Amino acid sequence: MPVSATPQNKVTVISPDALAQMKSFPLHGDEGLQNKLLWRSPNGDTVVGLIRMAPGARDAGHAHPTAAQHTWVVDGTVSIGGVEATAGSYAVVPPGADHETIAGDEPVTMFYIFQPFAPKHDHDH
Repeated sequence: MPVSATPQNKVTVISPDALAQMKSFPLHGDEGLQNKLLWRSPNGDTVVGLIRMAPGARDAGHAHPTAAQHTWVVDGTVSIGGVEATAGSYAVVPPGADHETIAGDEPVTMFYIFQPFAPKHDHDH
């Protein structure tokens, strides 16, 4: 279960053993895309997690109209929106950018932050 609504005055650390024991679930129902939710904001819109992709797994192209996705490739090689990202790479997918994600020949682990935001409004009119 993800850590959420953690008191602001308390540090939470998930040990490697506890992280390994956390349940994952198939992303979009695809067993080759396993997602572990690590943290969710109190209002539930910002999500932090780990995605593990099987070799050759594919997350179909899609866009997030009002959210940015920040991804750090922990291990493996993956194509994100047609751009190769190797272990240690950081990728940001801005709102509205279509981004199919395809794993290389090895398993891939990615740490991500999915961060929705309210659209900008012109308050001068």
